[in-house]
Amino acid sequence: MNFLSRAWRYVSRRISKSILLGITFFMIGNLVLIGLGISDAANNAKILTRKSMRAVVNYEVDNEKFWQYTDSLESDEERNEAYKNYPSINRELALKFGEDERVKALNYSATTTMYSDGFDNVPLGNEEKKAENNGGGGGAVTMMDGQTYEYKEPNIMIQTNIIPTMIEFTDDTNVIVEGRMYSQEDIDNANKVAVITKELAETNGLTVGDTIVLNSQQGGAMDVYYADMGITLDMTKMELEIVGIYTTKADVDPNDQRFEWMAPYESPKNFILIPGSTLAEFNYTIAKASYDHYLAQGQTDFIQTEPTLESSYYANKVVYLLEDPLKVDSFVEDYQGELEEYTFLNANNEQFKKLAKPLDTLSFFANVIVWIVTLNAVVIISLVTALTLKTREFEIGVLLALGVSKVKVVLQLFTELIIIAVLGFTLAVGSGSLIAGKVGDMVLDYQQSNQEEEITTDNNYTWVGDQNYFTEVTQEQILSQYHVTISPWLIIQIYVLGIGVVFISIVIPSAMIMRLNPKQILLA
Repeated sequence: MNFLSRAWRYVSRRISKSILLGITFFMIGNLVLIGLGISDAANNAKILTRKSMRAVVNYEVDNEKFWQYTDSLESDEERNEAYKNYPSINRELALKFGEDERVKALNYSATTTMYSDGFDNVPLGNEEKKAENNGGGGGAVTMMDGQTYEYKEPNIMIQTNIIPTMIEFTDDTNVIVEGRMYSQEDIDNANKVAVITKELAETNGLTVGDTIVLNSQQGGAMDVYYADMGITLDMTKMELEIVGIYTTKADVDPNDQRFEWMAPYESPKNFILIPGSTLAEFNYTIAKASYDHYLAQGQTDFIQTEPTLESSYYANKVVYLLEDPLKVDSFVEDYQGELEEYTFLNANNEQFKKLAKPLDTLSFFANVIVWIVTLNAVVIISLVTALTLKTREFEIGVLLALGVSKVKVVLQLFTELIIIAVLGFTLAVGSGSLIAGKVGDMVLDYQQSNQEEEITTDNNYTWVGDQNYFTEVTQEQILSQYHVTISPWLIIQIYVLGIGVVFISIVIPSAMIMRLNPKQILLA
């Protein structure tokens, strides 16, 4: 190990050269540490934001893409044919995806609004203001036959699933407090059972075992209109046995700008949960009766294809709740290739990527700086080492003549640079830790102030039946997670990078030594 002691003596005796090289490594270390710190902080901010978000993936129909396709068709016949084959969720695929070990729960949910028959909905608290604005949610509606009917808005939301669980119960948004959730047996037999909210039960004095009646039509003069379609009053009514009562953390926001216009069915307190098969059977009975009526009357213009039990249950999307928010992207990648045309898995990534764009840009430029500094470091140290060797040819020739192997000579040169590099990088860790955070904040502020693309979110009103399970985040929330800190892992990376730079820098000069013998070196 004599080469170690020789390396140390050389470094300690050539103070000026060691200091210059040390300053070089110190500057390299600072720049690399700042670059890695900024990049690491940007990535951590995105990860922390992801972890705070609901791990949700939607399997849904790409309506926009399908409408673009139909608009491109030249004839009405082609468009009508396309409409007959409107894309839909593949039930088998949806359930297959739900069997993935990463999935905690899924909602294959169809929703519909209905009218309470013989009981009241839970008030929202906007009734008085709403009555002043539009008469309480009613209004006149003129039908195709020219007759005018008084419209009454629905007050109950039916929510279903095709399995005996829901995301809301898995993440404790909903909790059963009396009775039970509907079972697989209820689903298999399309039993007419319901699970209602505690507030709805208290408003009407209902308990487990009681029955409630829901009506798909508002009644009154409209009954005549539906009778003309072959639909009887009994078909529009659904009598359900209450098997469970649940509490929910979900509620309407009184500060929402739409609050004073909200209908009662928009309140989660007025949601009634029933098996998907029960709703499918109810819808099928009405659709089949109307189909048979028009077919018997020869009014084929009013009918298209004969309804089936399967077609009577339509979900706009299937929602998967995953165990880990960080596994959302891998889940999408694994199954995207199995999807049918005009359907896709949506993890709300596009919006997240737009919001995180300043961090991505920051990370990109930080990584570019690290690579540029590293490459320059290799070039500079290689040149310095090569020039130094020219002045040390006699020393190297003597060592080789004394029997010191070429490998040990190279190791001595390597060790000399490592000693200086470790000292330079150690000082850089101290100073870099102090300035990395300030530099990172300055760069982020500059990036935000010069961001050309304005981030906009979709503020269009969506029907509450098509619930949004995504966690909505703002750019401010993402950027608030950005903090540049120098972790032990980053320090390890700095030293590893330094060793790498020294190793590469010594390779080229070493070739000069390895190809010559002592006599040639001494006579050169």
